[in-house]
Amino acid sequence: MEATAPCAQPAKAIKPIDHKSVHQICSGQVVLNLGTAVKELVENSVDAGATNIDLKLKEYGADLIEVSDNGCGVEEENFEGLTLKYYTSKIQDFSDLMHVGTFGFRGEALSSLCALSDVTIFTCHKSAKVGTRLVFDHNGKITQKTPYPRQQGTTVSVQQLFYTLPVRHKEFQRNIKKEYAKMVQILQAYCIISTGVRINCTNQVGQGKKHSVVCTTGSCSLKENIGAIFGQKQVILTVGKGEKAAARIC
Repeated sequence: MEATAPCAQPAKAIKPIDHKSVHQICSGQVVLNLGTAVKELVENSVDAGATNIDLKLKEYGADLIEVSDNGCGVEEENFEGLTLKYYTSKIQDFSDLMHVGTFGFRGEALSSLCALSDVTIFTCHKSAKVGTRLVFDHNGKITQKTPYPRQQGTTVSVQQLFYTLPVRHKEFQRNIKKEYAKMVQILQAYCIISTGVRINCTNQVGQGKKHSVVCTTGSCSLKENIGAIFGQKQVILTVGKGEKAAARIC
């Protein structure tokens, strides 16, 4: 007897991916890892004119990433567009890119974080009498809006990063310490270049004490920022090498 040929699978029709899935997939290309998430939030704070930025991590950032600042805060009229994709106050059209003076301008970061995690924002603009607590769904739409006492500035709370993408979330949790180490390197770079901005980051594991990750004083000197991150000995070594190199050039 001749062997029966296996039944060919019927060709699947080409159809558009549903909007929710598209948003999640594309968001995963904006926020690639823990370092990207922290970078985007710190840049938002710097762009808001903050001079104090506090980061709180729980379980190395796997459970919680919270970034608080004393920047300008968000006006109520901008609440609705705050976490919508391609909504931004930085530019209005492509030609504005020639003169953009901020880190952010695409209007993608907060929208992507909403798609990948649970986002809550606490903000108070200088014109407001009281702050506001905003809870967002995965599409960046406000689901809760309540008064919240706080000083001028903004706090962005990101819980369970990547949990809307189960496979990626599992991989993220499995490699969290590697992700954390890379994030610290990125944060250190921002601590050095952000002169005049005090940046403090802590991490808490379980019910243990909060441990300092990085802490700067808000100095206007790059040298002092390097010293705050790596120690004065490293500053001496770095400056010494620079002076020797300059002498050779002369």
